[in-house]
Amino acid sequence: MFEALFKKKKVTPNNELSGLPATSLGLSSGARYINGLDSAKEEYTTWDLFVVHVLRVMLNFTIFAYMRLLYVHSLIVNTWELVQIVYFDLRYKFASHETDPTKRYVQTIIDESIFYWEMLWYIPVVIWKVFNPRTGTPVGLAKCMEYIPKINNPKSIALILQLNPPMLVPPPEIPQPYLDADRKIRIPEKKEVQYVIAIRNEYFTQCKTHIAAERVRLLREMGRFITWCCLVPSIIEVTIFEKSGACWDGDSNFIDSIKNAILVELVALANTFDPDELKSFKKILPQIALLDKYSKVTYIVNDGEAELQNEGPDITVDDILSSYGDQRKLLVNLCDHRVRSVNYPKLVEHIVQEDLQPNDRIFNEEFPPSSDLVIAPANHGHYISKCSGFACVDSDIKKKIKSIVYFSHIKFGYPFFSRSMYHYALEFPFRLGDNFDDDEEEYVNDGTARPRDQSTADTVPPSEEMMNVFKRISTSSLRPSSGFSSRISRIPSPRSMIAKSLS
Repeated sequence: MFEALFKKKKVTPNNELSGLPATSLGLSSGARYINGLDSAKEEYTTWDLFVVHVLRVMLNFTIFAYMRLLYVHSLIVNTWELVQIVYFDLRYKFASHETDPTKRYVQTIIDESIFYWEMLWYIPVVIWKVFNPRTGTPVGLAKCMEYIPKINNPKSIALILQLNPPMLVPPPEIPQPYLDADRKIRIPEKKEVQYVIAIRNEYFTQCKTHIAAERVRLLREMGRFITWCCLVPSIIEVTIFEKSGACWDGDSNFIDSIKNAILVELVALANTFDPDELKSFKKILPQIALLDKYSKVTYIVNDGEAELQNEGPDITVDDILSSYGDQRKLLVNLCDHRVRSVNYPKLVEHIVQEDLQPNDRIFNEEFPPSSDLVIAPANHGHYISKCSGFACVDSDIKKKIKSIVYFSHIKFGYPFFSRSMYHYALEFPFRLGDNFDDDEEEYVNDGTARPRDQSTADTVPPSEEMMNVFKRISTSSLRPSSGFSSRISRIPSPRSMIAKSLS
């Protein structure tokens, strides 16, 4: 009897399923059943419909459970990373504490007591700073540097940006004359054509407005990101990849927009500094150079006189950067889809026609160098889990760079930049001090080297670490570190906007 009850109603695939109430199954229309039914059958019973409904409910429950588990997993991973950041800052605070051996025992005890008392107040401050970061850029140079790790910072960084396409309903097609069944030409009415044209004009206007707004957003994000990279002394090269190249795919006015965006953000950041911080910021402010990897044209941002150097056909990027002496340089590579779709076939043609060696300079000219850190912010609350066609090569074939890719759940902002810096710092052992030995540099640049976990890092007591530092200084020649600049010995041109604001 049970089987007869469920096989009583029969329908064909072409008919609307009106025999079984769709509202009782949580559906608005019975036509949704057709997609889940077996197309080989000619007739379907009520039991077939019930099975499809149960499978749909199970599928919805599985997707819901998976998304909840994914959310819980992301929450646990992000919370654990925040705990590691707190431990990293506290560890650096303890490791950087030094005791004066020339002081008396009582004075040493007093100093240690004061230090540990300050640490009791410092712990909640660090926890609050990490778990409740500022939404915008902090005010003041000291506040900005608090959100950047003191050690293990990258030398090169790549940012992947995305231009959001307009999510608009496409307009209808313009009515065209057609032949009817009697083979007579039917011309659409004039009012109907004008109405469709008006809808299409409004659609294209909204698309252009959206693209212009997205371009302004990308320019602002690029300017802010490059400004933040100026605060990190170890960063000497930045790569910005945007697939469409909407910000620099055009004439020189597009590049001027990028330069103005960088200068505006530099001025806005400098206006929040006090006079002492402004002097320190002048010392670490690098010479920013923009390099379009497709057109091979270099632009200097904060020095108006240097733009004349691009007129020479034999001037290279190294020649331009070397003309600034001891001043710190920051090279910004601008890349889009043409680096892969145009430069790659061109490079293959050169390889076929000429006998190119793996260390030929043309590889570095056509592709951006591999970065130590590749990051991408969240887009409308969603992860960006792809590089969108970003291609790079190692600048030196003898040194393999193992890039760390970080797709963040945080939208673009200073918390995203700070979190990315800490994510990179946590991937390597805790090393106190800015100067690295040769073997340490090989460890960082070696592609086969694996970053060790923070909990298994081998460290020595602060006193022994300081003794090792003194031994290195006494036995090594006096030469500046390759990753850091000691001082800016040249002031940018007075015609530069940033120089006027910082003077």
